[in-house]
Amino acid sequence: MTVGYDNLRFSSAEGIAVVTLDRPERRNSWTVPMIHEMSDALRRCDISDSVRVVVITGAGDAFSAGADLEDGPISSPGSDERPDEVLRELVTPKDVRKPVIAAINGDAIGIGLTSSLLCDLRIVARDARLAIPMTRLGVIPEMGAHWMLPRIAGHGVASDLLLTGRRIDGAEAVRLGVCHECADRGEVLDRAMEIARDIVERTAPRAVAAAKHLLAYSQGTGFRASRAYETEVFMRLAAEPDAAEGVAAFLEKRRPHWTGKLGADPV
Repeated sequence: MTVGYDNLRFSSAEGIAVVTLDRPERRNSWTVPMIHEMSDALRRCDISDSVRVVVITGAGDAFSAGADLEDGPISSPGSDERPDEVLRELVTPKDVRKPVIAAINGDAIGIGLTSSLLCDLRIVARDARLAIPMTRLGVIPEMGAHWMLPRIAGHGVASDLLLTGRRIDGAEAVRLGVCHECADRGEVLDRAMEIARDIVERTAPRAVAAAKHLLAYSQGTGFRASRAYETEVFMRLAAEPDAAEGVAAFLEKRRPHWTGKLGADPV
């Protein structure tokens, strides 16, 4: 399946949707139209039963150089929309009930990096340049960076990167815990696709959606409440056909045939 966009490329096959930021002449810098298109693409991925995993990457040699500052904080050719209004309505990777992998194939600056923090996994080019330099521009980071980065890499790392705006490379990003693993520049997308295929082939859609939902829920509640809800969800899934199928497939040493659908509820 392919969908036509002006600023993105979108394709979906064998359970994996690939969303490519496609403004290589501007190093995939973000504009208001791109934000609208990304929201639409992620919404499609969330509601489609044929999509199990989403991979986001960039065209050319950059992931994203940040906001397109040619005409303001985020340029909006042909539009008078305020960027803050658009950002509030943005559908993010956190809103998608499937795993979202950022294949950071090159430089990720500003919103190019903060948007990737909303993904579940980040594979980065070893020599990519990464920075959240907003304090050096007289503003602050967006996309929930002040909430996400401390939870991903710890308060100390978040303070370092958000307050100084300094630049790191992909290898340091992995060492600091900002990204999960690094690869040579030409192998980043391949590695992300390898992880995506493993998820598609080995995991149950409803179980993965439940795990992602519970991870988010646990960040806003205490251990007792989180464990109680986890037990409730566990019992619900254990009574469904996919639980029996998973055990049978394991014992019979074959690939499972999942039948559970996400539906309208998180789990």
